[in-house]
Amino acid sequence: MNYIGFYWTLPVPWAGFTDLPKDPDAAAGMSRTIRYQVERVRRWVKENGGQLVAEEVFLELAPDRGSEQIIPVIDRLLSRARTEGARVVLVDFAAAFHWRRHGALWARLDDHRICVPLDPAPIYLDGKEFDPVRHFRGWRAAEAAHAADKPGRRAASAAAAWALREKGKTHADIAGELNARGDMTPTGRAWTAENVRKLLAGT
Repeated sequence: MNYIGFYWTLPVPWAGFTDLPKDPDAAAGMSRTIRYQVERVRRWVKENGGQLVAEEVFLELAPDRGSEQIIPVIDRLLSRARTEGARVVLVDFAAAFHWRRHGALWARLDDHRICVPLDPAPIYLDGKEFDPVRHFRGWRAAEAAHAADKPGRRAASAAAAWALREKGKTHADIAGELNARGDMTPTGRAWTAENVRKLLAGT
């Protein structure tokens, strides 16, 4: 049986995670969530005597929800699956943990009924057990801590911006310097002249 592996995840802007390579192995090197899915799918296909004829990686747009931007990707995979007599295989996190499903994704896959949803069972990566439940809970805890520290990050950014402003720097100059330092806005975005202006106006 031929299979097409599909791996997706959400961005984490506050951690600077906003882009992924299209190559599955390169993407797996940047995201533990993607690496887990890649390994889980590849091992399952091998254990069941199948063959992976294609793999696709997709990074969502928003950090907290799925979008319809995924539909063209899924439609392309479904078209190839029909052409090659393959099935799309992916990890179904929602079904196992009662999380909200990616509506657009599963509406497409459920309609065509040529997908194989795998349960998110823990697997060993680099000699250690990787449990996706613990992984996601850890990220949620880190995100909550990051959100709680938003006032502190805003104050620190404002102090740095005012120091540069007092040296005669323009809003665009300040944005450029903050970005060059690796600083991000309190919401995890790159600085622009406009959000520097708003930051200074509010402090």
